[in-house]
Amino acid sequence: MTRPETAPRDADLVAATLRPLLAEQLRRLRRRYVGHGLAAAVAAPCAAVLLFFALDHSLRLPAPIRLFHAAVVVLLAAAAAWRFLRYPLQRRFSDVDLAGWVERTFPDLHQRLVSALQLHALAGPDLRNQSRAMIDQLVQETATAARALPFDRLFDDRRLHRLGGAAAGLALLLAGGAALAPATAFAFLLRHLGIDADYPRKTHLTIELPPAGPELQRQDGPGVVELLLPAGADLHVSVLAAGVVPKDVYLDVTPDREDGDESQAARSILMAPRPGDRFRHVFRRIAGAFRFHARGGDDERGDRLVVVRTLHPPQVATLQATVQAPAYTGAAAVVQTGGAIEALVGSDVALSLTTTAPVRQATMVFLESGRRLELQPSTLHDDSAAALAYQGRFVLETSDRYQIELLADNGLRNPNPGTYPIAALQDYAPVGRWLLPDDEALLLLPQALLCVRVEARDDFGLAAIDLAVERGGDRVRDDALLGDAAALTAVRTGFYEVRELLGGPTAAGDGLLLQLALRDGRQPEPNRTELPRRTVQVVDEPQLSAAIGRAFRVLREDAAQALDVQRDRRLRLQDLLAREAGASDAPQVLTAIEIGQSRVAAACGRLHTGLMRAFDLHLWNRLEPSPHAAAVVDLYRQRSQTLQEPLGLDPAFYRDLLQRRRAGSLGAMETTLDPILAMVGIADGLAGTAAPELQRLLTEAQVARNAADQGRILAQAAAVQQRLENGLQQLVLQLEEWNDYQDLVQETRALRDRQRDVQGRTEEARSK
Repeated sequence: MTRPETAPRDADLVAATLRPLLAEQLRRLRRRYVGHGLAAAVAAPCAAVLLFFALDHSLRLPAPIRLFHAAVVVLLAAAAAWRFLRYPLQRRFSDVDLAGWVERTFPDLHQRLVSALQLHALAGPDLRNQSRAMIDQLVQETATAARALPFDRLFDDRRLHRLGGAAAGLALLLAGGAALAPATAFAFLLRHLGIDADYPRKTHLTIELPPAGPELQRQDGPGVVELLLPAGADLHVSVLAAGVVPKDVYLDVTPDREDGDESQAARSILMAPRPGDRFRHVFRRIAGAFRFHARGGDDERGDRLVVVRTLHPPQVATLQATVQAPAYTGAAAVVQTGGAIEALVGSDVALSLTTTAPVRQATMVFLESGRRLELQPSTLHDDSAAALAYQGRFVLETSDRYQIELLADNGLRNPNPGTYPIAALQDYAPVGRWLLPDDEALLLLPQALLCVRVEARDDFGLAAIDLAVERGGDRVRDDALLGDAAALTAVRTGFYEVRELLGGPTAAGDGLLLQLALRDGRQPEPNRTELPRRTVQVVDEPQLSAAIGRAFRVLREDAAQALDVQRDRRLRLQDLLAREAGASDAPQVLTAIEIGQSRVAAACGRLHTGLMRAFDLHLWNRLEPSPHAAAVVDLYRQRSQTLQEPLGLDPAFYRDLLQRRRAGSLGAMETTLDPILAMVGIADGLAGTAAPELQRLLTEAQVARNAADQGRILAQAAAVQQRLENGLQQLVLQLEEWNDYQDLVQETRALRDRQRDVQGRTEEARSK
């Protein structure tokens, strides 16, 4: 009877307590779905917008990519709203679903909330075998427990807060960025609507290029500049930075694949900073085609794109110069090929060249003087065809360098013309030397004959060899030794009577001063050279005899020393030959012998020269009373006329005199000349034959293949040593005899002078 009363109470309790609690939690869940969905729908497109802005601002994406990005943002916003907002809000939840969610959060209910909701709805047949009282008791206990539950634990707000914070942060970042840079935001919006708008920049780069001219041709277009340069030219590029000046500016260079060159790769070139907010770079010797733009700071493209193309310029194919030396040289014209010009100052140069391609203009540019010579076109005919050449003439004045500038028909100039030298040869002054007298002071008697011999040379020909003789400051003789025949080299000899040059009685200290002047044929002013002066001392017989005696004593001492060295080296060689072959000290002994023989050879040369000089001194001073001495002077004159070698003392002349004396074709000169000539012959044989032969043998012995060959060569050397020793000994004896004879002559002259003095005093006493 109680059942009808408990059922309504159960239903009222569920409707009044449990259902409102669950409905409140459902409303809270819906609000969370709304917040989460809104945050996701804001965060996803905002993040995409930030990403796409960074990509577009740094890479300057093309329009299709930008439109794709805009579509992605819209789709992200729609998808996020559908997935995280509309879809959760459309979900329906029953009381049992909500009760299960609560019981999972609060397991202490032990599923009583779900059971209470399910059992209170049972009625009629569904209550079979069920106790209404127990159900009421369960509902009452569940309602009491539900009122005490902390429903705030149903929700974890951390994820929602993070997502909401991210969405708010991204939204604030976009809004703040748009507020701070509205122009940039607007450009971003326009670009993602398909409009080509540029972002505002802090840095503006302007490329500065050379103006059009012979070095390059340019065509300016909107955003593009096309340059045409000759291959091998240099391109100077400057970039002006306006606004915020970046630290570094680059040129991004991309090869132009249209010319088929795949060997070059794209590259970035760091430009060098320059004053005035400029950056500079020089492309050296350009070949091929490429394009470039400037990049620096937030300016990624610069103000324009530069396209560079090259073409091959005309070049010099052949180059020759016809050089005509000045008329005074008498030289024929010379053709020089290859560009280098070498000619005498004042030469006329005719330049002719051909080119590899037709040109509008050809100019010869002198680099040092800055002078420019326009070459005139002319047609050259040969056996094959006619060719166009460019010719010009100039007079060579100084050394220089030159280039050939070629201006092509398209107006471009060859950027790297070859540089050629011009060597201006100087017509140097003639040079010469005294051959006779070979001493600075020559001793001659008043009745002597003066012999003058000179060698002269000039690079383009001698014009005159003038001899001047002075006495006491007055010029007493002028003579032209060269005559009328011009020559590059000349050896001339002159003979003069001292008495005629003195022009009167001699006095103590009288002398002659010889002056020689050389002159060439240079125009307009000839070159002139004066040789050092020579002095001829006019002495008496005692003074000359004393000088001759001193000279022969020096020769005798030199010969005696050479004889001592020769004997020592001969004994050393004999000792070496007497020892066993292959002695350990043989190389050292041979070296010592060779050094000694070199000293002997030098002494023989000095003796030969000194004796020839002594012969000439006796000949010119006419100390030989024999009438045959005049024949020797005539032979000397004849020899001098044909002499070509620059010799003051001609050994061949004395050999010829010896042969004439032995053959009898020349008479005896027993007082002075024959003894000296005999000694000259001995010294000539020693210095010209024996000494060189001995040195050759000693050298061969040093490099002999074996001991037997060395012994054979040393035996030959010993024989030559003996010849040398015999010749030196003979020469020493003759010099001693000559010195004794000279001493006797000196004593006789002294006695004669004293006798004359006594005789003069006696006559003076008688007169008193």
